Formats: sequence, structure tokens, C-alpha cells
Amino acid sequence: MEYAVILCFDKETEDYFNNIIASIADSGASSYMIDLKIPPHITLSYFCTEKIETVINPLNKYACNFKTGDIIWASLGVFVPYVLFAAPVMNEYLLNACIDINRLIEPIAPYGSNGHYLPYNWVPHTTLATKLNNDGLRNAFDIASKKFTAVSGKSTRLLLAECNPYREVMAWNLM
Repeated sequence: MEYAVILCFDKETEDYFNNIIASIADSGASSYMIDLKIPPHITLSYFCTEKIETVINPLNKYACNFKTGDIIWASLGVFVPYVLFAAPVMNEYLLNACIDINRLIEPIAPYGSNGHYLPYNWVPHTTLATKLNNDGLRNAFDIASKKFTAVSGKSTRLLLAECNPYREVMAWNLM
């Protein structure tokens, strides 16, 4: 099974991204994020395990000290042709969160997604649309480029999710 540890955002930031995601879905480009009820987020770690319980206890201990942080999204990006995303500015908070979470999970569960979420091999992003084809990507980008402006927000929750299909396993409120 594949899992992710993700950062979720304050309500205002979540609403901002959900508005763009909904506009893209309404256009017919992709409704995947809405259909699966995936919240706007930044994935910090992606891994595989058959025994998620072995990861939950260390995450419980870690999450007690995990702080909320400031995030600024300054641009749009694309993983051609499948994903359109809002790109956060890399800062110390995001980099350390990725390093710390992966360091915690690495001895317990092997990484997934070909290591794309490992520190220094990671492109932090907030997906606005996924499962796109070339026409859908152009359409989604056109919509997002009209709605997107640089935005700042805060991380408020750390979430452990099962992937494909998405299912929330556990969440921790950040201090």
C-alpha cells in the first residue's frame, strides 16, 4: 500500500485553492481532486508499507513537536502533461519538514514514487488538477492563470493518507 504524509492549510488558504480546483473541475478538464475529496496540500513524504501501524506511533511522537509554518505560493507549475500545481517558495520550514519526515519514515518503510518526495529530489507543490491530458492541461492552465495570484498561508495540520484511492488515516493539528 502507498501512503503520504501531507501538510494541510488554514481555512482561508484551503478555500482559495479549492476555488481554483472547482473552476478547473467545472470546465471539464479534471475533477479528480474533488471526486476523491483530496484537500489542497503539500506532500512531504511518499512511502510503501503493508503495516501502517509501524509508522503511526513514530508519527504520533513527531507530530507533538511539529509546528505550524508560513508558506508562500508564488507561481504555477506543470508536470507535463498530467499535473498542474501551485508552487510554494522553498523555505527552511518546508525543507526541514521534508527532511525530518523522511528521516523518520525511512528506517520503517521504503520510499515510493521513485523517490520523488525525498529531500533534494522533491518539488514541493499543491496540486490544482491531475490526471490531465494535453488539452485538459491547456484548459486547466488557462483557468488557473486567470485566478492565481501569489498567496501566503499557514500549515495547520499534518495528515497521514492512504493513496490511490485517497483516504485519510490520521491527522494531527499543528501548534
